[in-house]
Amino acid sequence: MITTVALVTAGALIGLFWEEWRVVQIATPASADPVPGALSTPAESPPAHLNLSNRIKVEVLNGVGEAGLARRFADRMRELGFDVVATDNADHFEHQVTHVLDRSGRLGAAVEVAGGVHTDSVAVALDPDLFLDATVVVGHDWQEVLARD
Repeated sequence: MITTVALVTAGALIGLFWEEWRVVQIATPASADPVPGALSTPAESPPAHLNLSNRIKVEVLNGVGEAGLARRFADRMRELGFDVVATDNADHFEHQVTHVLDRSGRLGAAVEVAGGVHTDSVAVALDPDLFLDATVVVGHDWQEVLARD
């Protein structure tokens, strides 16, 4: 019985990883001087596959402390077709660069978000209790990030 449970669990995990692997798109540098090893994708327009039922769910956190900054970024993310479900302040206001955190294990979604905000900083910080695909933490480079188009 334990063997059967282990095999079923292993099969489910392999199936999840296989599905995610198929979804992840090849990433290209967003700028001429990307952070070594970082991934991003260009986001000239919202991807055609985004619709109301499967849009990427994002929260935006103000990591600088400037009033209204998370809302400005949230507006930009909505223009790009992302489903911004929350805005708030980050845990501190000393974030130097804008970065994206993968919250759901769908790295392809986090990379797509990073392309939307033109950042090369993507990290995995899984938190299934948030029910999000990604978190954008706005850093002190926010003016450069918003100016890129």
